Formats: sequence, C-alpha cells, structure tokens
Amino acid sequence: MKPQAPTPARHWRGLDGLIAAVALALLLAVVALSVWLWRGGQRPLLLAPAIGELSDCLEMAPPHAPLEAACTGAQGSAAARIESTLQALGPQRSADGRFEMGYTLLVPLLNLFEPRGDGWAVDAQAVRRIANTVQGVQRPVVLYLFSTHFSESAPIEPVLAQDADNLAHTPQGPLPVEKYMGWPLYPWSIARTDNAVTQRRDEAIRAVVDGVCALPAAARQRIAGVNLLGEVHHLYPDFEGGMGYGKPYVLTDYSDTSRAGFRDFLRQRFGSVAALNAYLGGASFASFDAVEPPSRNIRRERLDHFWQHIDDAAAGLLPVGGWAHDAALPAGATPWVRVYLDGQQVGRVPARFVRQDVGDARPELGTAKVGWRYDLRFADQPPGLHRLDIALEGEGGRLRHLTTRHIAVMGRDQATPAPVPLRQPLPPMAAPGAQVQFWIDAPQDQRAVFYNPLVPLWHAFRGQQVVNYLAHFDRLLAGTCLADVPRRTQQIYPAEKAGWDGTRFASDASLLPFGQVQLGINLYGEATYDDSFFDWLARSRQPGYSVTEFHPLRPMDAAELRAVLDRHRAHGARTFSFFVHPPPPSGARAEPLVNPFALDPANARHGSDALYRAMQRVMGR
Repeated sequence: MKPQAPTPARHWRGLDGLIAAVALALLLAVVALSVWLWRGGQRPLLLAPAIGELSDCLEMAPPHAPLEAACTGAQGSAAARIESTLQALGPQRSADGRFEMGYTLLVPLLNLFEPRGDGWAVDAQAVRRIANTVQGVQRPVVLYLFSTHFSESAPIEPVLAQDADNLAHTPQGPLPVEKYMGWPLYPWSIARTDNAVTQRRDEAIRAVVDGVCALPAAARQRIAGVNLLGEVHHLYPDFEGGMGYGKPYVLTDYSDTSRAGFRDFLRQRFGSVAALNAYLGGASFASFDAVEPPSRNIRRERLDHFWQHIDDAAAGLLPVGGWAHDAALPAGATPWVRVYLDGQQVGRVPARFVRQDVGDARPELGTAKVGWRYDLRFADQPPGLHRLDIALEGEGGRLRHLTTRHIAVMGRDQATPAPVPLRQPLPPMAAPGAQVQFWIDAPQDQRAVFYNPLVPLWHAFRGQQVVNYLAHFDRLLAGTCLADVPRRTQQIYPAEKAGWDGTRFASDASLLPFGQVQLGINLYGEATYDDSFFDWLARSRQPGYSVTEFHPLRPMDAAELRAVLDRHRAHGARTFSFFVHPPPPSGARAEPLVNPFALDPANARHGSDALYRAMQRVMGR
C-alpha cells in the first residue's frame, strides 16, 4: 500500500516539534554557558601583597638586628614572617569567597651577589632560603624577579655603574647616577643584552629558578606567576623631578650600540636609503650609515639638517587638555569637550578622568572627575598659523566657547607662518556662563611646532628596545620548569593627562601582547579606580592583566575598596598586588617605613593606614 502523503497540518506539527527541540537545545546551551561563565567569574581574585623587609632574613642584606630563629640555619626562610603578615590581614579566603590571599615574594636580583675573590658570585645560601620560603608558605606566590633602575642597596651596583656600557646615554654621554626619594637611581641601559648588568641579571635568575625547580612539585605548583624585572623603560635626566612638558626634552638611548641598532631598524623597514629619503620628504642621506637619531632642538641648537630636530611635539602630535565642570548638567552626567581646528571639528572627548589636584583645590565642584585630553595630530597640516577652538557641550548639545588658541605649524625653512583661513564657520557658541568652571592646561597660545618624520621612527625603535629587553628574559624562563607559569611585565600605566609624555619612557609597545608575556600594570592614584584606566584597557588588546602595584594615594573604606577590587576582577584582573610590611617583633615601629606606599596600620602617608584596615575588612577580619 502506498504511504499516504502527509497533510499540511501534519507537516507543520512535525516542523513545530523540530523547532521546539532546537530551541530547547539552544536554551540549554545558553544556560550551560551562562553557568560556566558565572562560575569562571566567581573564581576568587588572587590578592598577592608584596611583603617588604625580608632581605635580612633571606641573607640578601646585612641584618640590622638579631634574626629570629626561623630565618637561620639550613632550613631558614622568611616563611614565618610572611605568614604572620598575611594572617594579620585576614583569612586565606575572604568571607564572601571573592578574594584569596597569597603573596608576592620580591627577589632583588643584584642583591644576590657577594664579592668572591676578584669577582662576584651568587650567594647560594640566599637562593636556598628563597626556595625554602616558597616551600614553607602554603599559599599561592608570585615571584617578583626584581631589578630596575631603583637601587637594591646591592654592593655590586656601584661597581656595575662604573662601566659606561651598562648605562643609558643621552646625546652628551652616559646618564649620571641620580637620587630618587633619597636612594640611588641607577640608569641601567636596556638598549643591549650583552652588557654586564644584563648578564648578572641572567645569572641571578638562573640561580633562583634552579633553586625553585629543585622543590617538590606541590611547592612549584603554588607559583602563580613571575613578574619580570619591574618597571622597564627608557630614562631621562632628573627622573625624580617628573616628566611634564615644561622640562627640557632629553631622551635616551644614544649609545653607539643604540645608534647602530637604529640604522639596522631603518634598513629592515625601508630596504633602501632612497625609500627612506622619499618617506622623509626630501632628505638626501647617501646611505643608512649617514643617518643619526634626532638629537637637537631647532629652537636652541644649530642643525646641520632638519632631520636632527627633536622636541616633545616633533612626532606630529600636540596634547590639548585641561579640566571642565558644568554645574547645570544632571548629577553624574559627563560633560563633553569638542576641539575645532580652523573651524572644523577634529575631536570630541569626555571630561571624566579624575583630577585629584582639581578636586582638592576646588571642593565646591563636588567631584574630581573633570579631566580631559585630546592628542591633536598636526603632522598632515600645512605650515601656517592655525586656529584652535575648544567648546563644552551642554544640555541639548548647545555649545559654550571655552577658549581660542593658535598653533604655528612651522615649515622646515622656519618662515614666518601666515594665518590659515577657516575651513568652515564655527557652529553657534555661547559664553561659558557662571555654571561652567574650566582650565586649559595645553597648548600655550602661539605654540610653534615642527614635524620631523624621522622622530616617530626613533620613538618606534626605542619602544621596540623595551620590548626586546623584556623578551630576552621571557625566553630565558621559557626553557625552565617555570615555562608554563604566567610571566608578566610590571609596567607604568600611561596616564592620559595633559602633562604625560610617554615618549620619554617609550614603554607603550611593551603594554601590548608580545611573546608569552602578559600585562602587569602599576596603578597609583586615580588610575586605580578611574574610568580612564578601563577605557585604556579596552583599547590595549590584552586578554587579561595583573595589577602589580596598587595604591590610590588616598584613604578608602572597606566598601569602596571592595568595589575597586570587584571592578578589576570583572575586567579580567588575574592577580592584585600592593606593598605590605611585616609587623616588627616588638609589635610597634620605632622608625617610619622606608616605603611610603606600604599599607600599614602605622603608616599615615597617603591614607595607607586606612587602606590597611579596609583590606582587613574586605577579607572579613
């Protein structure tokens, strides 16, 4: 009997069942994914405070007082000091399950060396006590392999500083040893890895890794991360004095090795010197060997040719920034600043990053979230006197005119710039009115700027030097038992403020993914909780990050601190570190802490005592 063809009704009922089954399967998949994501999001954030004042116990510095028994002997370690410090903060896991308390073990690499005969050797006893410490503390640990320009009070430091190959160079020669917070600051070079300071760092890392790799597997598995060196970037004169735009613009590294490396960088990028000359727009270099990094300021020094010019704006960008507050906006609303060049809008930015200096000076505003910045690209603008107008958006999009500035885009001939006509009329704007408070930090009116296309290439090369130096240590650890342990940088956050000049550091490239290195970022002040950091993080293309140093530079209560920690946790923070010092054996400190940023019940600087108590409450103590 021939099967009867299904009726339309039967057909649709079958189709409905199929659709329902598929929908149910999709629903279950979505639920399962949601549960998986929720559980992943519930993984506790590892709080890993960096425990200070351990060097004497680990025999990396002469003890200032008799050591406790736990520090001495073949099995000596700093485990007891660390555990007592962490217990004072609270339980190993917070009462709400959001946070787990581990620690960061700071290992000052150059301090591991002791004089031996006519040279230097790693102190095997110190390495053994470091390994004993990792084994003795039953908590997750981040190994901080510390060696930066900040002094470790190591006897080998002044010896290494006598070798110019170990030092960063300005155009005038090696940087001198300076002071930072009263301590020596050594301008170690990062332009090469074949110098003595790098070799000593390599030697110390190998010794520490060998000691740790000899531990039982259970102890090694507690190593949650490795921080590479600390803040790695280029230096400049008077580092302690800051790096704002009012200071002379002097960079490093102009060593012979770095100059040769820059020429190789250009060869690889352009292939021929003719292509480089064409890119620069009229240069006449006979060969790559004739190219020197830009090193002279056209305003103060005589140039042999224009390509020698460099200053804070020579890369073709000019920061425009300040602060603005509109009392007429609803509470919590963000004011927006518009930037017009020759009548044409070129930028629109929110005035919302924290300016604590403004908040302290103008408490009547009721907020410190008033800062803004826009980097104006003038490299493609014709020579002339250009008009810059800045306006603030109000309710309904109406504009209030804040100021007019002029910038003189100079030609290579330094001819007097002629006024540039408006490209289009400005939109209607009113006066700011009494409800608008503002200040324009930059640029100064009539600022003259020169664009040298060789300067961005020099900046890119210097940025690559930072990456290459960190990558050297990444490769060193990749061949050890710690190969699978997350390796992180510990870099400065590039603050988005008018006074920030990242070209001095050249560290921006190291904040992007490279090798197997994850992002570790030091956050101080407003950057610890401000929207601007999370905006920057969204643009950084990092799959996750660690906060390797943290201090808001002001007191917080437990609720505010918990909210900050939760926000970082939600944005993908893997570990979260801050400085803590162990309590003295007597229970009371006779001297102030060396580290002013250490959370401690007796450290009133920067609200550190309040932050310590807040952290205790976050952990449920």
